[in-house]
Amino acid sequence: METRVYERIHEGMDVCDVDGDKIGKAGETIGHFFNVDAGFLGSKEYYVPFNAVTEVVDNAVYLNIDKDDLETMGWDRRPDEGAFAAADTTEGDTLRLREEELQARKTSVETGRVHLGKEVVEEERTLEVPVTREEVTIERHPVDRRPSDQPIDATERETIRVPVREERVEVEKQPVVYEEVGVARRVKQETQQVSDSVRREELRVDKDGDGDVRVDPKR
Repeated sequence: METRVYERIHEGMDVCDVDGDKIGKAGETIGHFFNVDAGFLGSKEYYVPFNAVTEVVDNAVYLNIDKDDLETMGWDRRPDEGAFAAADTTEGDTLRLREEELQARKTSVETGRVHLGKEVVEEERTLEVPVTREEVTIERHPVDRRPSDQPIDATERETIRVPVREERVEVEKQPVVYEEVGVARRVKQETQQVSDSVRREELRVDKDGDGDVRVDPKR
C-alpha cells in the first residue's frame, strides 16, 4: 500500500488534513517520508510519513490528522537514515481511524416570569348573630271573689304601660390578614435528548494487481 501511495504523490500537489483544510504543497521524497512546504511561501516544512496518507484524489493528498495537531507529531525534523531503516523493518503501518463524539453544554436561560399582585374583589357574606327580643305575655287567671272598695267609673281608663325591648345588630367591617403568600424557587431535574450527526472514519482498502489482501476483524 505504501508503494502505491509513493507512486501517486508528486511535487506541487496540495496536502490537506483530515477535514480537507489545506496544509501546504508536497515536495521531495525522502525514503518513507515526503516533504510538505507550509506557511507563507514555504516558510515551514514538515516531513510526513507515507503511512499518514489516507487517500490521494485528483491533485490533492489527504492525511489522517488534524491541521492543529501538526506541531505535536514531531514531523518538523528532517528524518535521518535511522528513521529510514526503522521504516524498512516495520512489519505493518498503522492507520488511525477517528470519529466525532457528541458533547453537551448546558446554558441557563430565562424561560418565563411569575408576577404576584393583589386585587380587590367583593362578595356577599352572612353572619348568624344570636339576639334577644322581649315579648309580652298576658296572663289571666281567676281569683276568689271579694268586695272591691273602688266603685266602677265608666269614664276611668286605667292603662298599664309595659316597655318591650329587643337587640339590634350593627355591622362593622374590620380588615384582617387571612393568608400569607411566599415565593420560592426549586430546581427540578429532568433528562433531555439532544441529537446531531457525527462523522466517523472507516477503513477502505484498495487493491492493485493480483495480490491477496486479508482484513482481520476488529478486536
